[in-house]
Amino acid sequence: MAKHALLVLLAACSANDDIPAPQVSAVIPAAGAPGAIVTVQGNDFCQRPDTGNEDPLCTSTGGVSFGASPGTVSQWTDTAIMVEVPQGVVGTVALTVGVNGRSSNAVSFDVQ
Repeated sequence: MAKHALLVLLAACSANDDIPAPQVSAVIPAAGAPGAIVTVQGNDFCQRPDTGNEDPLCTSTGGVSFGASPGTVSQWTDTAIMVEVPQGVVGTVALTVGVNGRSSNAVSFDVQ
């Protein structure tokens, strides 16, 4: 019976278990009007193991949300994302990064 329990536990692991969730450290600038391009800085946006030989651009990208509204991404690397503030968003919103089914921490962003 113990042999079967171990097999079930190993099967529950996924390829991303050793990669931290995306982490947003800053948004520059911290405020902007719809249509403005901002840079989201952080770590683990590519969601891939660090081998030391990675291409700075990601082969797998996700999305950036300004509250419930998605921004339009123009560039995505493991540590920075350039994104356009979406139309129709006003006030202070929670900005998050989502990639491969994983979400980052939320950072406040002021849409002017």
